[in-house]
Parts: sequence; C-alpha cells; structure tokens
Amino acid sequence: MSKRKADFPRLFLGEVGKTVREGVVLRDFSNFQIGGPADYFFEAASFDDLKAATLVARQHSIPYYVIGGGFNLLFDDTGFHGLIVKNSVKGVSLAASGPALTAFSGTSLDDMVAFATEKGLSGLEFLAGIPGTVGGAVFGNAGAFGRSIGESLEDALLLDKEGIEFRAQREYFSFGYRHSGLKKKHDILLSLQFRLEARDKGEIKAGIEEKLAVRAQKHPPKETAYAGSYFKNPVGPDGSKVAAGYLLEQIGARELRVGGAAVYPGHSNFLINRGNATARDVLALAGELKSRVKERFGIELEEEVIFLPAVSSGP
Repeated sequence: MSKRKADFPRLFLGEVGKTVREGVVLRDFSNFQIGGPADYFFEAASFDDLKAATLVARQHSIPYYVIGGGFNLLFDDTGFHGLIVKNSVKGVSLAASGPALTAFSGTSLDDMVAFATEKGLSGLEFLAGIPGTVGGAVFGNAGAFGRSIGESLEDALLLDKEGIEFRAQREYFSFGYRHSGLKKKHDILLSLQFRLEARDKGEIKAGIEEKLAVRAQKHPPKETAYAGSYFKNPVGPDGSKVAAGYLLEQIGARELRVGGAAVYPGHSNFLINRGNATARDVLALAGELKSRVKERFGIELEEEVIFLPAVSSGP
C-alpha cells in the first residue's frame, strides 16, 4: 500500500472529524451478496458527511464511489481499491409548494412511496416494491409499468466534483430509458423534489396493491440474492422496446448457469446468486447470454446492473 493510502485514515479523521473503516466486505452491502473488501468505507449520515468525505478523497487522489441501497450493483470479487461512501441521508417532507414532496437521496423508495400515499399524493405508485434509494433510482432513471422516476422529478440539489452545491431542473438530467446524465457527470444527489397530484388515499393504496401483486408474480422472493433486471430492454430504431426477458427465453436462458450464478427460473432477465457466486461467475453468465442473443437476433443487450471494478475509472 502506498504511503498516501496508508495515511488516509489519519487524514480522513482530521478533515472529516469521523473515522473511516478499513477492509469492510462489500458483499454485506450488496443485494447480490457478492464483493470483496473495500480499502476504506464510510457511512454518511448527513450532507456535510457526504461533502466532506468525497472532498477529502479527491484532495488526496483516493478513488471513491457513492452507493445507496446496494441494489442494481455488482461489486468486484477483489473489492474496491479506494473509498466507498454509503449514502444514508434519509428523510421525506412536503414541499413548500404543493402538491409535491422533497426526499433526501438516501431515502428508500418504499419510504417515499409510503409517505406520498399517506399524504394523498399520487404519481409514484409504480415505484412500489422497487428496492433501493431515491438517489439511486434517479441516477438510473428507474421505472416500471411504462413509467420512470425522471418523469416526476421537478428539481434537485446536487454536489459537483468541487464540492459546490447547486440546484438543477429536470432538463439537466437528460433522462432516457434507464439512463440519466449523472452517469457521465458524476454529481452527487443530495435532495430531490417531485411534482405529484392530489388523490384519494384509498385509490392510491389500491393502485399500489395491484402493482405489488404483478411484481410478486415475476420477481424472485425478497430473500433472493440478485440485482433486479440484469439487462435493459433493447430499443428499436422506431423507439419501440423489445423485452429482454423474451429474447433470453428464446435462447434457452433458463437452463444456463456459471458456477454459483444462474438465471432465475421464473424470469430470464434476473441473474441470481445461488449461494456461492462470484462476480466473475455473474459476468461470465451475462457474457454468454449477450453472445447468444447477439448471434440469434443481432441485438446487443446492454447491462442495467452496474459492475464496479476494483479499480474505478470514476471521480
């Protein structure tokens, strides 16, 4: 380990005022239950924590990556050679101008949906049952049932690479299918405001129950180690989508497995950890699936799950 990295815990304590942990095993923070140790790990409980931790990492040339709930993310078997910052800044409140709400980026989607329901605010029902945090969902423009979270976003407070806070409107995010411009800009989401509609709570709850029932039929049980839909639904030249699960069905995906990684029997676009899978197993299985779909249909599947290599090319 370089002297720079060896000194980092001391520098972190001096500049952040809190202790950074060393050698934390990332599988414990991944719904895939895969991942080796991070050189450094810090859980941010406030925006000041987030700002200070990422700033000190930049100042001392330590690679860093901010995570939310650990869903839709595959860690490397050898961990991460740098600092992992877990965003645990949580909270939801009514916005000053309604009908709208403001959520901190580390808030779980379920908590935000529950708050909106209790306040009689409609527009987020399609997010019910999707695991992860609000910040992670906006980062990847998560969605279901033909809707995506970016459609409801009004504006957000962010932190840029220099540690400067700024507010941005929806257009700043360049939302697309399972995409936002944050994947290239690397700004950190702090809080987000969503414009919603007033509606009867009973109707909202009924809509949520209906969507949860549909999800229960397709998705693995909650205790399953997986990261949601592994591939995006490919988009044709005319803008229409083809279900990745359908394409995978046609190439016999349900019968495939590599090591401890396998395709979920109930839906071919879910790759699961059968108990002893490595990131290498998952990547190899995904590569085989992509190869077969490409050969059969001439379509290049694109991953929805993010693989974080041990050496990051991020900020």
